[in-house]
Amino acid sequence: MENNSKIILGIPGIWQNRQAFKEKFNESQQEFVYLGEHHIGKLQTPKYLYQIEFVDEHIPYVAEAFELGGNGSFTKGDIETLQSHRSMVYILAEGGSLEQVIEIMSVAKAVLQSGGLAVNVESSGKATTKDNWIEYVNNGTENRAFAAFVQMSREEDVFYTCGMHNFGYKDLLTSTSNTNPAETVELFQTFCLYTLIENPVFNSGETFSVDPKAPVFQLRAESCVLFESYDPFYNLYGVWRLNKIS
Repeated sequence: MENNSKIILGIPGIWQNRQAFKEKFNESQQEFVYLGEHHIGKLQTPKYLYQIEFVDEHIPYVAEAFELGGNGSFTKGDIETLQSHRSMVYILAEGGSLEQVIEIMSVAKAVLQSGGLAVNVESSGKATTKDNWIEYVNNGTENRAFAAFVQMSREEDVFYTCGMHNFGYKDLLTSTSNTNPAETVELFQTFCLYTLIENPVFNSGETFSVDPKAPVFQLRAESCVLFESYDPFYNLYGVWRLNKIS
């Protein structure tokens, strides 16, 4: 098993080809620089490189994928703009910590400022509008990083998160019989943000509650079985199953 997760971000744009993107990026940036054909580096610390893959063609399903992954945050105008994209930039990097997530968010912001239209976290399915992503980076909090990277979904009889592996943590799942969707959002957000901010050590059998009057859930560590190991959504750290006990 690899030690760290892989972060993959997809950013559609209007660049006609790689050279056009490279020129626009280097003209627009004071913090980052496009090096060679496949890397972006920080000007102050160029040894830290981010791999870039450029696809110089329109991808038909992009607008639909962003609309679904955005959970209602993309307007009709946003979707129409995405439908007119000419190319895609993919940013690939090692994940496994909050610091790495925040850093790659800054790289994606630089791409957006160079003609990018929006960001999809290919390693979770969460999509974010251009304006929201830039606002998240400018605020630079754990809450914003969580909002950008973690998707909440339902699969048959379970609610689950996808994306905590980008930070180096387990994802969450709980039975739909335990709680309703609104309560699940509060439970997942509270647990994940507590994890990102405090970096606590949890053990199977321990309990968690969002507040003293809220339902109590018992934690059980499990392997990730919702996705295959080759899937970017796969969490190599596993998942916490939250079982309601009171």
